[in-house]
Amino acid sequence: MTPHAAGPPPLTEEQYWRDYEIIRNDVNAAIVSCYTHRAINHVAAEEPKIGQRLNRHPDFWRVTSFSLQNSLFIVLARILDSDPKLHSIYQVLNATTAHPEFFSKAALRARKLSVPGTGPNPTWLDEYIQNAWEPNVQDLRALKKALSPHKMKFDDIYKPIRNQIAHIIFKDDQSIASPYSRALKADIDEILRFLHSLVRAIWEIAYNAAKPELSGDNYGFAARVAEITNETQELLRELPMRSFRARARL
Repeated sequence: MTPHAAGPPPLTEEQYWRDYEIIRNDVNAAIVSCYTHRAINHVAAEEPKIGQRLNRHPDFWRVTSFSLQNSLFIVLARILDSDPKLHSIYQVLNATTAHPEFFSKAALRARKLSVPGTGPNPTWLDEYIQNAWEPNVQDLRALKKALSPHKMKFDDIYKPIRNQIAHIIFKDDQSIASPYSRALKADIDEILRFLHSLVRAIWEIAYNAAKPELSGDNYGFAARVAEITNETQELLRELPMRSFRARARL
């Protein structure tokens, strides 16, 4: 009997990009949860009129804030779960390394030709493909290696917070506060920035033959955070404010 070959099961490119989109959406969900939560708290603290509006429905805003914070840690834990049986960023990165052909010059040519309005053999394409960067397996493995310090920090400091969430109603105030004592906004910012850069870098490798740049803000993370913050602030400032006299008549 012939033994089964080692390695991941066969994967089509269509399946790869479907799995990629799931993780991309999860990363976006974590970013939206984090910075919507922060924007609500910041505006409520800094703008007394908005704080008064929110306090008209305190339970709603308390649950909203709690849900956003919990969603952040739950989604991050799912993204960064290295269990091979679960769908996470690791499953996508392992598939990326196992299928370098998805990032070959031939695959790049096919993607460029699939753009609507592109002719069957545009004059610019041959030179573009010839000069394009084509990653090797080591280049693709470097993506997973770059994730390692962020994974370690999350598991050490932030995964216990996620685990606490499921049992919080059985805990006293001191045990609830303990997991948060080492938490820093800057850590979460950096983990989210890196994940945003990582998923964007994979897309840029495949569609533009661009070498990944995972340090710094090379993929518009700050602009995305500003967009979420501004949208949240705009929504809160547009909330209707009844006068105390009008409320007294109801």
